[in-house]
Amino acid sequence: MTRRRTRWPLAAPLALVALGAACGGSSPTSSADGGGGGSAASHNAGRDCLACHRGEFGVAGTVYRVDGSAYPGATVRVTTALDGGGSVVLTVTADASGNFYASRSVAFGSGLYTDVTGTGGARRAMKAAVTGGACNSCHDASNRIRVD
Repeated sequence: MTRRRTRWPLAAPLALVALGAACGGSSPTSSADGGGGGSAASHNAGRDCLACHRGEFGVAGTVYRVDGSAYPGATVRVTTALDGGGSVVLTVTADASGNFYASRSVAFGSGLYTDVTGTGGARRAMKAAVTGGACNSCHDASNRIRVD
């Protein structure tokens, strides 16, 4: 009697392809700290990135201009103190879709602070500490991250 081998090594890559298709496309490529920048566009701007990419990204979201259009090149910083003070934990740049993401985990502890700077230098800072990186879970269509 011969025993037939199961093709398990093929199952993991197929599962990843299915997950990418369910989320609307493949994952964007990112640097060690953060993704975005350049002319590459990612997908699903404005949606909760970590709903699909939990474990893959530590921080992710979308930046918009005041007029509601995506803001490529905006910079998002995560710091240890209010209004950009303290140590910088993470800096990421929004891609052509306005999306930003960090491909590493972030230790939020009891809370970190964020600020966003547009390409023209305008800056906005959150006044409350955040304890998680799913930015678009709070910043939905009625409460976008905006800077000009």
